[in-house]
Amino acid sequence: MNDHRSRRRRFLKTATGAGAGVVAGLAFGPTAASAVNRSEDNSVTALYPAREALSTRAGGFPPLAVRVYHKLGFGPKPANPANPGDIGDVEYFNSLGANDNDRYAAWLDEQITGGIGGADPEVDSRTFQNANYTTLNKTLTEQWQQHRRFDGNDAFRVRRRPFQETQLLALTRMVHSRWQLREILADFWHNHFHVDGNEDVVRSVMVHHDRDVIRPNLFGNFRVMLEAAVKSTAMLYYLDNRQNDTPNPNENYARELLELHTLGAVENYFGFTPPSQVPLNVDGQPQGYAEADVLEAARLLTGFGVADGDDNAPDTGEYLFRPDWHDFDAKTVVGLNVPGTGQSELDVLLDYLAAHRGTAEFVCWKLAVRLIGDSFSASSPVVQQAADLFQTQWQAADQLEQVYRLLLNSSEFFNTWGDKSKRPVEIITSALRAASADFVFEMTSPDDNAGTFGFLSDIGRAGQAPFDYEPPTGFPEDRAIWQGTGPLVMSWRAVTRMLRDTDASFGSQFINAAEVTNQSGVALTPNAIVTFWIDRILSASFGLDAGKRAVMLDFVQTHGQAAGPDAPLGVNTGDTGSNSAYQRVLRGLVLQLALLPDLMIR
Repeated sequence: MNDHRSRRRRFLKTATGAGAGVVAGLAFGPTAASAVNRSEDNSVTALYPAREALSTRAGGFPPLAVRVYHKLGFGPKPANPANPGDIGDVEYFNSLGANDNDRYAAWLDEQITGGIGGADPEVDSRTFQNANYTTLNKTLTEQWQQHRRFDGNDAFRVRRRPFQETQLLALTRMVHSRWQLREILADFWHNHFHVDGNEDVVRSVMVHHDRDVIRPNLFGNFRVMLEAAVKSTAMLYYLDNRQNDTPNPNENYARELLELHTLGAVENYFGFTPPSQVPLNVDGQPQGYAEADVLEAARLLTGFGVADGDDNAPDTGEYLFRPDWHDFDAKTVVGLNVPGTGQSELDVLLDYLAAHRGTAEFVCWKLAVRLIGDSFSASSPVVQQAADLFQTQWQAADQLEQVYRLLLNSSEFFNTWGDKSKRPVEIITSALRAASADFVFEMTSPDDNAGTFGFLSDIGRAGQAPFDYEPPTGFPEDRAIWQGTGPLVMSWRAVTRMLRDTDASFGSQFINAAEVTNQSGVALTPNAIVTFWIDRILSASFGLDAGKRAVMLDFVQTHGQAAGPDAPLGVNTGDTGSNSAYQRVLRGLVLQLALLPDLMIR
């Protein structure tokens, strides 16, 4: 029943775009054997040196406010010229204190507190309060019975509607949410506990996985989130544990529990080494796991499945333990002896894995890579410090918040810039935020709403439609994977579409650059327009070098038919229609600015 390896083989054969040819380089764990700083063998560092951060090569940093919104958010949003009382993100950040230290501390406190339970009206009005969204408040059983079990006309669309609404909700939050750090962390944990939302069954319960498994635990406790993921209906189907029974256990989920969700591969995987020969860590526990441990974990997980109506079970779609499927013999997993007591075996195993040093190092390394930069390894001092905290606080209700604060207040965070490349969804959503696009993804149907679904297809072609990724690793982080021509070109096409689709009757109004310019009140001359949009997209404190600015100025002057840089445009600036000459000039300017290399890094 184990199809884990066939899932990986399919990926090797069919991956395109961002994933093609890079499977060997996917970030399954730190780059070396376990925790060099906690080992006598310092030769590992020489074998796997950390790459030099871009910031140390290029020198210079944008202002802290700009860095914060690009690293811990999806880019800064400028002031809305249609609302005089609205100030931009950079201006808001700078209003929080007398100096950067005070401002950052206040911003981080606000993001963490608000991220846990703060109101988000800009998101809610576009989604939860939008009658076109029908699944976001449904219980798991309602999703199961009304979508998974639906067998009427148009069944495929009905079954996948929860998946599509969760995708559009995620994009809406990335662009419009005030709580940007929450969305960065939600993206991280969705990839850590990844399920492919486009798979059968998973698509019908995706609202539950996002709303009830990932988001309640973002600032809480890893052990709690881990158990929620184990019992997630989406995970039980995606990694086949709902088919795990004795005497033929299915290894799929057991393998990913050890490899991707807790201990990590590469540095903590010992292949076919006998478990008794796996080296011990400083806590006297096996450093990692071997193939025999995967089988033992699979035996322990037999019977953990879904109430799917089979074998006299209720048909609710909820987590269900089936004692008659369970292997009640004793097991030994990564040195832990577990008596065959049944359902309580899971608690014993998850406690052990959540407190294990290997889990602490693996999870904290991944967090450092996501929040700080790609150049960090498990042996990096800041990762080791975070792992110490993660391990000692493994039972604390705010364990993850404590770890985030350590990483985000580290000197490594403040001194690293440009060590990561924006991925397609970050390129696209940061462009939407930079232009203050006032849009709603209308969740009707593809035929009724070519704007929304065409845009979603564009993100998919760029390689990163939310939750739509087959491998269990989730979307990779490493900048080298996303800097190929395929992801970049398709991201640029998606941004172009946003600038083109300015007619609300088409489905969704994205960026009407001409209307935004007119509402700003600036003089409609090349110089004034270029300055306005440079400040708006790059922020006034970030700026643009003189050579690039000259190119933009020449473009607007030439195509806007102006007699000089400070002369009025010759095209009709009152015509803001999607195909007007004025709109095309502004569209070209905004597109060039939004796709500058300056904005492709974080």
